[in-house]
Amino acid sequence: MGRSPSCADDANVKKGPWTAEEDQKLVDYINKNGHGSWRIVPKQAGLNRCGKSCRLRWTNYLRPDIKRGKFSEEEERLIINLHSVLGNKWSKIAAHLPGRTDNEIKNFWNTRIRRKLLNLGIDPHTHKPRTDLDHLLNLSQLLCVAQLGNTMNPLDAAFKLQADAAQLAQAQLFQNLMQIMNTNKAANVESDGFLALQENTNPKPQIPLNKEKIQYFLG
Repeated sequence: MGRSPSCADDANVKKGPWTAEEDQKLVDYINKNGHGSWRIVPKQAGLNRCGKSCRLRWTNYLRPDIKRGKFSEEEERLIINLHSVLGNKWSKIAAHLPGRTDNEIKNFWNTRIRRKLLNLGIDPHTHKPRTDLDHLLNLSQLLCVAQLGNTMNPLDAAFKLQADAAQLAQAQLFQNLMQIMNTNKAANVESDGFLALQENTNPKPQIPLNKEKIQYFLG
């Protein structure tokens, strides 16, 4: 397949939304001839468009095998699993979902799946549990609201949320300090071990004992 030139390369081509007439011209041409090199499709099909625009229009909207409608739960799980391996390589992900376009999958990820993972406490980039403090604070607020219900007035509830946030911040700070202390402790242990090894390798010279002097002092 030939490389499609960028629409920016030709200032004379038409840009913007496609008309029904343009769609029909592109469909008729490809059904009869196939697309081949997208570079020559516009001229052959009688379209004042660039090759890239024709390719995207066909791939994302006009090809007959496009699957329309809402994504199923199975498709959603598959997208999440593929994204954990492939990242934002939407065209490669689309290759595993027949009838779905890379653009459609990308939009579905950004508008639904990403937000859903964040709400579940999962980082959408690493696919691991979130550990950021903002998320912990949000969880604290949700738990607090669920526990308080209607038993507190709004002002008391606000003070309770503030206290919980401060407690979480202190816990996070304590955890960071413990990590630093453990790191320093490990470094000290390694240093002590190194010094002990040096002493064993290079023992200090011992002063020879004078037996006559010892007997004299002992009487």
